[in-house]
Amino acid sequence: MYDNSIALMSAMSEAGIEHRSDTPLDDDNLIDTVRVSWAGANLPLTQIRFRINDRGARLETGPLGTVGPAARGRALELVNALNGEYRWVTFVLDEGGGLSCVCDVLLVPEVAGLFGIAAMGRMFDTLDEVHPRLRPYLASR
Repeated sequence: MYDNSIALMSAMSEAGIEHRSDTPLDDDNLIDTVRVSWAGANLPLTQIRFRINDRGARLETGPLGTVGPAARGRALELVNALNGEYRWVTFVLDEGGGLSCVCDVLLVPEVAGLFGIAAMGRMFDTLDEVHPRLRPYLASR
Protein backbone atom coordinates (compact mmCIF):
# COMPACT_ATOMS: atom_id res chain seq x y z
CA MET A 1 0.00 0.00 0.00
CA TYR A 2 1.23 3.50 -0.82
CA ASP A 3 2.32 5.89 1.94
CA ASN A 4 -0.21 8.48 0.75
CA SER A 5 -3.04 5.92 1.11
CA ILE A 6 -1.95 5.17 4.66
CA ALA A 7 -1.70 8.90 5.47
CA LEU A 8 -5.17 9.53 4.01
CA MET A 9 -6.77 6.71 6.00
CA SER A 10 -5.02 7.86 9.18
CA ALA A 11 -6.34 11.40 8.72
CA MET A 12 -9.83 10.05 8.02
CA SER A 13 -9.72 7.97 11.21
CA GLU A 14 -8.55 10.98 13.24
CA ALA A 15 -11.40 13.06 11.77
CA GLY A 16 -13.97 10.33 12.56
CA ILE A 17 -14.69 9.61 8.89
CA GLU A 18 -15.77 6.02 8.37
CA HIS A 19 -13.94 4.45 5.45
CA ARG A 20 -13.03 1.04 4.08
CA SER A 21 -9.90 -0.02 2.27
CA ASP A 22 -10.02 -2.75 -0.36
CA THR A 23 -6.21 -2.94 -0.31
CA PRO A 24 -4.23 -4.87 2.32
CA LEU A 25 -1.41 -2.90 3.98
CA ASP A 26 1.26 -5.27 2.63
CA ASP A 27 -0.04 -5.20 -0.97
CA ASP A 28 2.30 -4.01 -3.77
CA ASN A 29 -0.43 -3.41 -6.34
CA LEU A 30 -0.53 -0.43 -8.70
CA ILE A 31 -3.74 1.14 -7.36
CA ASP A 32 -5.07 1.31 -3.79
CA THR A 33 -8.81 1.69 -3.23
CA VAL A 34 -10.43 3.45 -0.27
CA ARG A 35 -14.22 3.89 -0.04
CA VAL A 36 -16.34 6.46 1.81
CA SER A 37 -20.15 6.75 1.77
CA TRP A 38 -22.37 9.70 2.66
CA ALA A 39 -25.92 10.92 2.22
CA GLY A 40 -26.87 14.59 2.20
CA ALA A 41 -29.98 16.71 2.35
CA ASN A 42 -30.62 16.02 -1.37
CA LEU A 43 -28.19 13.23 -2.18
CA PRO A 44 -29.13 9.62 -1.43
CA LEU A 45 -26.43 7.44 0.12
CA THR A 46 -23.54 7.63 -2.35
CA GLN A 47 -20.08 6.08 -2.31
CA ILE A 48 -16.86 7.75 -3.42
CA ARG A 49 -13.95 5.48 -4.31
CA PHE A 50 -10.44 6.86 -3.95
CA ARG A 51 -8.29 5.13 -6.61
CA ILE A 52 -4.79 5.97 -5.36
CA ASN A 53 -1.34 5.60 -6.88
CA ASP A 54 2.01 7.02 -5.70
CA ARG A 55 1.28 10.56 -6.99
CA GLY A 56 -2.39 11.20 -6.63
CA ALA A 57 -5.91 9.94 -6.52
CA ARG A 58 -8.97 9.78 -8.71
CA LEU A 59 -12.18 10.10 -6.74
CA GLU A 60 -15.10 8.49 -8.51
CA THR A 61 -18.70 7.64 -7.83
CA GLY A 62 -20.50 4.64 -9.14
CA PRO A 63 -23.49 5.43 -11.33
CA LEU A 64 -25.66 8.12 -9.75
CA GLY A 65 -28.45 6.79 -11.95
CA THR A 66 -29.25 6.05 -15.57
CA VAL A 67 -30.42 8.53 -18.16
CA GLY A 68 -32.91 7.10 -20.63
CA PRO A 69 -32.44 7.59 -24.38
CA ALA A 70 -35.31 10.11 -24.62
CA ALA A 71 -33.67 12.40 -22.03
CA ARG A 72 -30.07 11.99 -23.21
CA GLY A 73 -29.83 15.24 -25.19
CA ARG A 74 -31.20 17.41 -22.38
CA ALA A 75 -29.11 15.53 -19.81
CA LEU A 76 -25.94 16.14 -21.87
CA GLU A 77 -26.74 19.85 -21.93
CA LEU A 78 -27.07 19.82 -18.14
CA VAL A 79 -23.86 17.80 -17.68
CA ASN A 80 -21.97 20.28 -19.89
CA ALA A 81 -23.40 23.20 -17.90
CA LEU A 82 -22.47 21.56 -14.59
CA ASN A 83 -18.94 20.90 -15.82
CA GLY A 84 -18.65 24.60 -16.61
CA GLU A 85 -20.07 25.68 -13.23
CA TYR A 86 -18.14 23.30 -10.99
CA ARG A 87 -14.44 23.56 -11.61
CA TRP A 88 -13.11 20.75 -9.40
CA VAL A 89 -15.45 17.90 -10.30
CA THR A 90 -16.47 16.43 -13.65
CA PHE A 91 -19.81 14.86 -14.44
CA VAL A 92 -19.73 12.04 -16.99
CA LEU A 93 -22.58 10.56 -19.01
CA ASP A 94 -21.40 7.32 -20.60
CA GLU A 95 -22.67 5.63 -23.76
CA GLY A 96 -25.00 3.37 -21.77
CA GLY A 97 -26.64 6.32 -20.02
CA GLY A 98 -24.81 5.92 -16.70
CA LEU A 99 -24.20 9.23 -14.96
CA SER A 100 -21.21 9.49 -12.62
CA CYS A 101 -18.82 12.04 -11.16
CA VAL A 102 -14.99 12.12 -10.95
CA CYS A 103 -12.30 14.35 -9.47
CA ASP A 104 -8.50 14.18 -9.60
CA VAL A 105 -6.32 15.36 -6.72
CA LEU A 106 -2.61 15.56 -5.95
CA LEU A 107 -2.05 13.21 -3.04
CA VAL A 108 1.48 13.06 -1.63
CA PRO A 109 1.92 11.69 1.92
CA GLU A 110 2.61 15.10 3.50
CA VAL A 111 -0.80 16.48 2.46
CA ALA A 112 -2.79 13.32 1.69
CA GLY A 113 -5.21 13.79 4.58
CA LEU A 114 -5.80 17.50 4.01
CA PHE A 115 -6.12 17.32 0.21
CA GLY A 116 -7.97 14.00 0.12
CA ILE A 117 -10.57 14.95 2.73
CA ALA A 118 -11.03 18.40 1.14
CA ALA A 119 -11.56 16.87 -2.32
CA MET A 120 -13.99 14.32 -0.91
CA GLY A 121 -15.94 17.03 0.94
CA ARG A 122 -16.05 19.24 -2.15
CA MET A 123 -17.30 16.31 -4.23
CA PHE A 124 -20.03 15.30 -1.75
CA ASP A 125 -21.12 18.95 -1.30
CA THR A 126 -21.31 19.46 -5.06
CA LEU A 127 -23.27 16.24 -5.55
CA ASP A 128 -25.70 17.23 -2.79
CA GLU A 129 -26.15 20.69 -4.32
CA VAL A 130 -26.74 19.53 -7.90
CA HIS A 131 -28.70 16.33 -7.28
CA PRO A 132 -32.08 18.12 -7.52
CA ARG A 133 -31.07 19.34 -10.99
CA LEU A 134 -29.98 15.82 -12.03
CA ARG A 135 -32.94 13.95 -10.55
CA PRO A 136 -35.43 14.65 -13.40
CA TYR A 137 -33.10 12.90 -15.86
CA LEU A 138 -32.32 9.84 -13.76
CA ALA A 139 -34.43 6.79 -14.56
CA SER A 140 -33.09 4.73 -11.65
CA ARG A 141 -30.60 4.78 -8.82
